[in-house]
Parts: sequence; structure tokens; C-alpha cells
Amino acid sequence: MRTNLPIFFSDRDPVSHLDRHADDVVQAMRKWGIGRVDERDRVNFCGLIHHPEEGAVVFLPREAKTGDPTFDLQTASLAMKALARFGAETSKRNFVNDGESGNPGVLSVIKRLSDDFRDRGLFSERVRHRTRNSGKPHWTRTVTREIAMPGYKGQPVFTDIRTSRTASSSDALLAQIQAAVIREIHGAHAWWLSGTSSRRQELLSCLRPPFSRTTWASKLDALLPSLYSARSVFLAEYLRYYLRDTRKSSDGAFVFGVEDFHTVWETILRETIKRSPCDTMRNWNSELPRPFYLHQGTLIQESRNRGMQTDIILEHATSFTIVDAKYYAAKNAGSAPGWPDIAKQIFYEKALREIVDQNSELPAVIHNVFAFPAATNRGPLTKVEIRHTNGKPVSSAFPPIVCSYVSVREALYHYVSRSQGIDLEHNDPAGALSG
Repeated sequence: MRTNLPIFFSDRDPVSHLDRHADDVVQAMRKWGIGRVDERDRVNFCGLIHHPEEGAVVFLPREAKTGDPTFDLQTASLAMKALARFGAETSKRNFVNDGESGNPGVLSVIKRLSDDFRDRGLFSERVRHRTRNSGKPHWTRTVTREIAMPGYKGQPVFTDIRTSRTASSSDALLAQIQAAVIREIHGAHAWWLSGTSSRRQELLSCLRPPFSRTTWASKLDALLPSLYSARSVFLAEYLRYYLRDTRKSSDGAFVFGVEDFHTVWETILRETIKRSPCDTMRNWNSELPRPFYLHQGTLIQESRNRGMQTDIILEHATSFTIVDAKYYAAKNAGSAPGWPDIAKQIFYEKALREIVDQNSELPAVIHNVFAFPAATNRGPLTKVEIRHTNGKPVSSAFPPIVCSYVSVREALYHYVSRSQGIDLEHNDPAGALSG
């Protein structure tokens, strides 16, 4: 069973870099219309490409690649598991249901099938076999099929008794398709899926389905109405989903991933940032002020406008923090958020203040944060301030926005393990979030 270890690139790598080092991969991305390689000078893709000649190629989230193959392999495994969770939980997927177009939801199916095999092995069902003189007697069949001999007192004595025994069988079509699919999954994904090597012999001993792969999904469709156990129904449904969404192209290539990792980054931070015990997880966005028009004296809300939508609002004992998950390099002012994003955060602060100051004697302390991906929890920018054209500070009407850097690998780990371990105050060496 080959592991097919991947080679690594990064989301937002220059297309010219890929042209020099992986021209076949770039050509395939152009062919499939993914990564926006013809629209932009940088690749927009995070995920897995299985190329017929290059093998597995992983595009890690930006700022996550270190150049250490062992370390990057671990990060890539976390990234695949994170995309699998994201694909399973979010309904905001803008992908065609085909492995060649890219769908993180399929990664979740792959992981579920692999985990099921790891935990329970090949599907088996109890089958009753007809036997003779071994097992549970079947007297009706014995009387009608066997010749009795007269006994000592004239009673009939059967020298052969028709019997039956039950045994587990993995020869069923469902188990055969499961084994074939798991072999495919291990061939392409064993490097990020774990814990199934001890069951290798089960796969080797199971027969291959006696039908071509193109018919397996329809065979499962026909089989599904006759299934009754929870596991058999689960396997049939997930296997046919996998088969339909990873139908093999003529050259055996497939793609799983996302072109806009910003949505994933936002979700990851929302799930992993540490929250105060005082945080009520209130739905602040539903309460933020929004625009209304006056039409001949009548108040009308503009129907196309949802109002302000913050990414994350953290509630502390004596303060609030508005976090905007920004998937920017943020190495300098040129690669950091521009005026529209800055202005939006200022409005968020003013909108939140309208709510929290209503029943408070003193103005609330509200911090504003841009959260950027990074290799470590440190970065070059500390905050962005509104100043006069001569560089002098302005009034307190324009509070600063703190620049916080979050380790991509650490965030992926906490998202996959479903833990809140990202501490923004710890990532704030300047102490701008204290108080």
C-alpha cells in the first residue's frame, strides 16, 4: 500500500514560481479552471491536487510552509483534516460536486469512511449456512429430506440431521465495494489519515467487486432499500457519495480544496480563540445598527443590506474585542488591509458601542483587532492608527486597530482537536489588548 507522500506549495504562491517548479501542475490547474492562475499573478488555492505525473501536491495555507518536509507533512495533515471538518459543517460551499472541481465536503466523506474502517473494519453480516450434523438442528428439513432408520422401539432414528450454522461474511457486495474504495483512499490519502495499517490484511483478503467501477454507485442505489442496520446504511450512502464525487478522470487526477481560504480562516479563528468565562456568545450581529431610508416620511430598511457583519466579538468581564479574521500576508503596509477594511472596523467599534453603552454609566472599553496568519504568533505590524497628514495623532474618535498574528499550524491543530487554544492577548507583545 503506497503512501503517496505529497510535495508542498503555498496558497498565494506566485504563479511564476509554480511555472518554474511544477509546470505540469499549473497546466492541470488551468485545464480544470481552479486556483485562478489565469486571472491573478498568485495562486488562489488551498488543498490537495492528485496529479497523474507529479502525484499528490498540497497547497498549504499561506505562511504555513517552512521548507522542512517532516514539519510540513504534519501541517498538511492538519490542513486536510481541517478542510474535512469545514466541508462537513459549513453549508456555504461554492463548489461543483465533482472531485476534479474541488470540494472540501468530499474530504469529510473520505475521513468518515477511513475512520469507520479503522474503528470497525470491513462490513460483515451474519449469514446462516446449511450444514449436516453440525449446528442448530432443522427438523422439518431433516424429516422431508433424510431417510430414517427404525430404532430399538420402532421410533425413527435419523443418522444424518440437517443443521445450520451462522458465521460472519465479508463477501457481500457492500463489503467488496467498501474494501475497493478504502484501497483507493489509502493509495491517495494514507499520508494524512492514520490508524488503519493494522487492518491491511482485511483489505488484501477481500474480493474485488465483480463489476466495473462505473457501476458501483448504481449497485449501491439498488442495494440501499434492502439494508436495515445503521452501519450498512451509512456505508452505502457515504460510499456512493464518494464514488459519484470522485469519478476518475481519464488520467486519474482529482482535486479537493478551496480557492478562498479566508472563509476557512475566519471559521477556524471563531472556533479556536479563547473566550472569557464571562462571554455569553451573544448574537451581536443581529443587534448592530443598520441603515434605514426615509421614503416620504416613512422609515424603510434597505432590503438588500444585511447591515454590519462582524467576524468575531469577544466579551470579557470589563471590555469587548472585535476580531476581524484577515487572510493577508501583513508583512508591511502594502500587504496589509487597506482603507475599506480599516474604515469598516472603525464603524464596527462605533456600532457595538451604541449597544453596550446604553445601560452603562461609563463608556465600554472596546478593542479592535486584525488577526493575520503567520508561521509563529509574532509579526512585524503592531497596530494601525488614524493620524493627521503630518503624522500627528488624532482625537480618541479614531481608536487604533491592533495587529495580531496567529500561528497557522497552531490554529489548525486546535480546530481539528476542537479546542480553544488561541490566546490573542498572549500574541500581543505591545500589550494593546490589556485593560
